[in-house]
Amino acid sequence: MNINSSLITLKDIVEKDYFFNVPIYQRLYVWEEDQIKTLLEDIETAYDNNKELFYIGGVLVVENKSLEQGKFFDLIDGQQRFTTLWMIAIIFTGKLSPFIKRVEKDKNRHRITFDIREDVYKFFKDYINSNNSKPQYATPRILNALSLIEKYKSQFEMEQKGKSSEIATYIYEKVKLIFTDVPKQTDLNKMFEIINNRGVQLQHHEILKAQLLEKIASDERLKYSYLWDACSYMDNYVEKNIRDIAEIKIQDLFDNESSKNGIEKLGNPLNLLESINKIQNEDFSPMNLLEILNSSDIFESKDNNKTEDYEADEIRSIITFPMLLQHTLRIFLVQKQEKDIPKILENELLNIFSDHFLKLTRTQDEIKEFIELLWQVRYLFDKHIIKWVRLEDSETHLICKLEKYESGNNYYLRRIKPNSNKGEALLQSMLYHSQQITTHYWLSPYLKHLIDNNGQGSYDYLKQLDNYLFCSNEKETLAVRTRSFLEYPNRKTALNTKILEDPLGTAFPHYWFYKLEFVLWEKYAKGKNEKWKNFKMTAKNSVEHISPQTQKDVDKNIVSDIMLNRFGNLALVSRSINSEYSNLPFNEKRQRFINNNQYKLDSLKMDFIYSNEEWDDLLAKEHQDEMIKALNEYLGI
Repeated sequence: MNINSSLITLKDIVEKDYFFNVPIYQRLYVWEEDQIKTLLEDIETAYDNNKELFYIGGVLVVENKSLEQGKFFDLIDGQQRFTTLWMIAIIFTGKLSPFIKRVEKDKNRHRITFDIREDVYKFFKDYINSNNSKPQYATPRILNALSLIEKYKSQFEMEQKGKSSEIATYIYEKVKLIFTDVPKQTDLNKMFEIINNRGVQLQHHEILKAQLLEKIASDERLKYSYLWDACSYMDNYVEKNIRDIAEIKIQDLFDNESSKNGIEKLGNPLNLLESINKIQNEDFSPMNLLEILNSSDIFESKDNNKTEDYEADEIRSIITFPMLLQHTLRIFLVQKQEKDIPKILENELLNIFSDHFLKLTRTQDEIKEFIELLWQVRYLFDKHIIKWVRLEDSETHLICKLEKYESGNNYYLRRIKPNSNKGEALLQSMLYHSQQITTHYWLSPYLKHLIDNNGQGSYDYLKQLDNYLFCSNEKETLAVRTRSFLEYPNRKTALNTKILEDPLGTAFPHYWFYKLEFVLWEKYAKGKNEKWKNFKMTAKNSVEHISPQTQKDVDKNIVSDIMLNRFGNLALVSRSINSEYSNLPFNEKRQRFINNNQYKLDSLKMDFIYSNEEWDDLLAKEHQDEMIKALNEYLGI
């Protein structure tokens, strides 16, 4: 089988006149917000660092037919990422314009078509030609993706005029992907079988693991490998991982009272290593590095302990393991009074550790110290940081505490869901939704505080950290600011909310809307109804004008241009709500909000707004003043 692979740019695709079709058997577009955010933020980071090449994966294609000019391929694998790049081109245009379509005499040929999906084709045709397509032609995922990309384009322009155009050029010329072309006669079923059987290539953190463990004596290597592996699998709780890997009894290292005080043995890596030592086979033969890298079956449950029963809901971590490693490294470096890493960059894990950890010729003790710190960080991360927890057919942010119960000769260990909304979880959820998902710099000083204080006072410290990180006049990067909190955890600086008095309209930082929701919940929830008490943060990416920008003559509840783009006349909503409300009059929006929020509230700010039966400049200004006052009281200014 003649398979050709090459590294190409979008510019190469245009110059070679390649066109693509998404076959009918492929899933339509399914990428969610987090995946799109990660791609855009990774590209921005590569651009900011002037990287000559940014590799984003590959596509597998089979030639469908030759054209009079160029070639036409079916996208077999990688179509989700490739379609996202195409939508980025549609929004950013500029240098990316030739990748959107080829302009011909009688018609325009789109770079991507969708087999037997006339509605999607029509949507993109109208959207590209007029940027005013009707939503019913597209799927919600496509609409949300385009809206999110538009938001990032605007954000880049706010940071620096012309930046979105420069990033478009960077994507067109510097972003590369592996283009694999298989012959027409290829048995695609066999091809997919080969791809699946080949398995996932070695990840960067697995390579780093080998680099570190080779510096540890062979008689100790296995137990540190256990700690590393237990920490690396982020979509289980860490105690389940170590229980399955090392066959230790969690019940011997955990009790509820010690856990409340943050002194349980399970959180101490030295106690854990001692327990692992006790159960290791005396005639154990040391592992070589190849064996360590090939130990892929470590997460298979060994269920040989009949006296201990463990149960937890299905979860998903808010960060990846490479991100956790870099947060741990930042804590390690400040403990050693060494220079911080410049940025948290998931794709640069090996380079970051090479420059800031391995280059300094670490001793065996320092390697062991780092892995022990990694266990502490991961254990406290699972104990005090929100997870996406699966509840029936949805996910929600929760902190589920580990508890132990005894019945006869059996111990039962459970991750317990809280009975009511907890402030610490809601505040973390606010930070999750309002901050860059590929970094979450706030975690570094917060995790260090948890380590230094046995997890005590965590909620109060997080409120303090959030205020001084995001509500101050400081202009340094978050990497610099969080390093200062790593060194001086209780440092303070001047706080202000002056930005909320400016008429920024859709350019308002989304953080302030999320922050206000948390402040309103903490201030008023206890005296409000169950909908308020059970309020949850959700992903929102559109700034909605309560009194619309395009006002109708029949709408008597309007504001003037003076208040139109001010905080009092704005709310943060989802893309779908923004599309639904659009330019509707105030009364219609109000009724829809009431109808849609009978059982749970989507926005506390909007609940205040729509408690008014009318809307005008005076009411908008009163609402704005009340909201700013609540924020100022919370901040103590």
